Amino acid sequence: MILRSLTEHVKDQNWFAVGLDFSIVVIGVLLAMQISNWNAAKGDRERGADYSAQLTADLLAELATIDAITDYYATTFSAGNTAYEGLSARSDIPHETILINAYRASQNIFYERRRSTYDEIINSGALNLIADRELRETATHVFAIGLFDTVMAEGQSRYRELFRMIVEPDLQFQLGEQCGDRIVASAYVLGGANSLDYLCELNADPESITAAVMALRADEDLIRALRLRNVQLGGRLSELDGTKDALGLTSLFDGEAAR
Repeated sequence: MILRSLTEHVKDQNWFAVGLDFSIVVIGVLLAMQISNWNAAKGDRERGADYSAQLTADLLAELATIDAITDYYATTFSAGNTAYEGLSARSDIPHETILINAYRASQNIFYERRRSTYDEIINSGALNLIADRELRETATHVFAIGLFDTVMAEGQSRYRELFRMIVEPDLQFQLGEQCGDRIVASAYVLGGANSLDYLCELNADPESITAAVMALRADEDLIRALRLRNVQLGGRLSELDGTKDALGLTSLFDGEAAR
């Protein structure tokens, strides 16, 4: 319609009408572009808000997971020190206590990290849509560091392998049932958090317990592997505590309990 009118006005050399028609076209195009930009900006704000909510939930889960990992390995570290004292005959510790702690020192956990939202944001180039700078920077730091993955991977230690090879399977099954992992409810860790932080008694044949302790004590490779595991884990626990604060996870949620 406008094009036909413009053509007729050009033929008639009605330059005022031509200018008016042209202005209408330009204004219409600019208005359409502005509406498109407004819609795009609105869509970006909504997308950014959705990403921010999902990313916040994921970081809360990461904080809860780090706390759960730290608590779990603090227990295995303590158990490892007790086991080492008993297996190296440095302390007069009952065989049952030695075996329980030697078993717990060999335990490890694995948690799936909650990074799918962050990966989607990065892959789609949408990091700038996260309006909260602290949230954006914290997520970048948390998902870039490999410490948490390293700590979990190191749970598959040489000590764990040696313990599994030395102690009789039936006794290991009893240790697992009576003194192994328990699930603790968590608001943020899917399925709950694993824990070894409880008292247990091993209802097993005393002769089998003594035989297992003697076999563990006689294996120099196991003693060395336990010593290495204890030193290694002690250092990792310090790193976990320091790194969590350095990454800004604690301050981001104002110390919110995420367990």
